[in-house]
Amino acid sequence: MRALPRDGIALASEQEDDEKAASAAGDSITVAAWTIVSRVTGVMRFAVIGAVLGPTFFGNTYQFTNSLPNLVYYGFLAGSMFSSLLVPALVHHVDEGDRRASERVAGGFLGVTLLVLLGVAPLGIILGPLVLRLATLGAGPQLPGSAQVQVGQLLILMFIPQIFFYGVVGTSTAVMNSRRRFALAAGAPALENLGTIAVLGAVAVIYGTGTSLSHVPLGEMLLLGLGSTGAVGLHAATQWWGARHAGVTLRPRAGWHDPEVRVVIRRALPSLGQEGLIALQVLFLLVLANRLPGGVIAFQIALNFYYLAIALGATPVALALLPRLARMHLISDLAGFRDTLVRGLALGFFITIPAAVGYLCLAMPLARAISFGRMDSYQGVSMVALSLVALAGAVVGQTMFMILTYASYARKDTRSPLISMVVQAVSCLGLASLALFVQGPTVLLVVGLALSVSVALGAAHLTVRMWRTLGHQGTQRLTPSLLRFVGGAMVMAGPAWLVATAIPAWLGHSLGSRIGIFAAVLVGAAIFLALQAGWKTPELGWLVGGLNQLRMKNRRVVAEAFHG
Repeated sequence: MRALPRDGIALASEQEDDEKAASAAGDSITVAAWTIVSRVTGVMRFAVIGAVLGPTFFGNTYQFTNSLPNLVYYGFLAGSMFSSLLVPALVHHVDEGDRRASERVAGGFLGVTLLVLLGVAPLGIILGPLVLRLATLGAGPQLPGSAQVQVGQLLILMFIPQIFFYGVVGTSTAVMNSRRRFALAAGAPALENLGTIAVLGAVAVIYGTGTSLSHVPLGEMLLLGLGSTGAVGLHAATQWWGARHAGVTLRPRAGWHDPEVRVVIRRALPSLGQEGLIALQVLFLLVLANRLPGGVIAFQIALNFYYLAIALGATPVALALLPRLARMHLISDLAGFRDTLVRGLALGFFITIPAAVGYLCLAMPLARAISFGRMDSYQGVSMVALSLVALAGAVVGQTMFMILTYASYARKDTRSPLISMVVQAVSCLGLASLALFVQGPTVLLVVGLALSVSVALGAAHLTVRMWRTLGHQGTQRLTPSLLRFVGGAMVMAGPAWLVATAIPAWLGHSLGSRIGIFAAVLVGAAIFLALQAGWKTPELGWLVGGLNQLRMKNRRVVAEAFHG
C-alpha cells in the first residue's frame, strides 16, 4: 500500500478531527433539542406557580418544600453527577455487547441508591421543618412563621417520596447515555413539568389564586402535594421504560455484594461531597430569598433561565463527551483527550456566552414576558429581572465547571472537582451572607451575584488543575473561539434590546412583551450566527456537520423501518 504524502496525512487527520467534532456536536444537538422542551416547560412551570400562588409566602412555602426532595437527592446522592459515574463502568460492557453484565451493574447501582435514600428519607422529614424555621428568620413581621412551618410539614410528607423516583431517573439516564441514547433522557422531564402545570391549573380552577398562608384548605394542600409527586412518578416511569428500550431492564439488586458496583460507589464518594455542597448553596440561597414575599419564586424563575442556558450549552456537550473521553482515557490518548475537551468547551461557550449577554441586556423585557397572573406586578417583575442580571455571569462559569467535571470523571478523577467545589461553596456562602444586611429586591441581586462570583472562582480553580494534568498535548486552542463569541454577543446585544423594547410600545404590554422577546431572540441569534459564519468559526461548521449526521441517521432509521 502506498503511503500518503505528509500533507495528505495532515489533511486526513484534520478531516477525521472534524468528523469526530461533528459527531459529538450531533449528540449534543440531540440532547439540546430535547432539553429545550424540558427546560422551556420548566420555565412555564415556575411561571404558572407565580401566576397561581402569586408573590406570597404560601408560594414560597410550596416552592421551597417541593425543592427539598431534589436537594436531598443531589445533596446525599450527588444526583446526576453520581449516576454519571456509572456511564464509564457501563461503556465497557456496552462495547463487549454484554447485556447481562450491564443489567447487573446498573441494577446493583440502583439497589444501593434506593437503600441509601431509604435511610435519608427520615432525615428529610425531620430536618425539613427545621430548615423552614431557619428560612423564616429575618423575613420580618409580615411572615407568619408558625403557619409556614405547619403547612410546610404536611407538604414535605407528601413530597419526600419523590427522592426514590429521582433515584430511578438518575440510573435510567446513565443507562441510556452509556448507549448514546440521549433524546428520551433529556426530554422526559417535560412530562413532570406538564404534570405539575396541570395540577396547578386544577388548583386555580377549584380553589382560586393567591391563597393566604394562614388559611390554606386541606384539599388544596393534598392536591398540590400528591399531584406534584405523581408528576415526578410519571417522569421516573418514562425514564425506566427508556432504559428498558435501550436493552437494560432495571431491577434493584444487592449491589453492595458486587465488586464492580462497589468500585463505582467508592469512586463516587467525592462526588457525593461535591453535589452535597451544591445542594447546600442552593438551599442557603433559597433561605435568603425567603426574606421577601415571592422571593423564592422569583429567584427560582431566574434559576430556571440559568439552568436553561446550561442545559442547552454545557449539559449536552458534557454528556456527549463523557463516553468519548472515557474511551480515550482507556487507550491513553492524551492529545486526543485534550483536543476533544477543547472542542467541547468551545461548543458549550458557543451557546452560553451569547445567552449570558442576552440575560444581561434583556433582563427586564424577559421578566415582563414571563410574569403573568398574580406575578405580573412591578414588585414581581423587578425581582425576576434583578435575579436574571445577577445570575448571568454564572452561566459562563458553570459551563466551564460542568464540562471539566465530566472530563475529570472520564479520567476517573473525582477528587479535583470536589476540591474546586469546596472553593466555590466557601465563596458562595460567605458572599451570599451579605444579603442579610440589605433589604428589598436587593437581597436577590446580592444572592445571585454571590453565586456568579463563586462559580467563576471554582471554574478557574478546576481549569488550572485540569490543564496541569493535560500539559501542552494536542493542537486545539480555545482563546480564538472565545474572542469570536464575545465579539459576536456584544454586537447582537444592542439590536436585540431595541427589538424587545420597541415591540411592546407598539402592541401593548400584555402581548407585545412576549412577541418582543421572541423577536429579540431571533434577531440576536441571526446577528450572532451571521457574524460567526463571516468569521468562519469552526464550531458553526461542527454544528452544521452534526445536523447533517443527524439527518442521515434519521433517514437510515426511516429506511430500516420501511424495509423491515
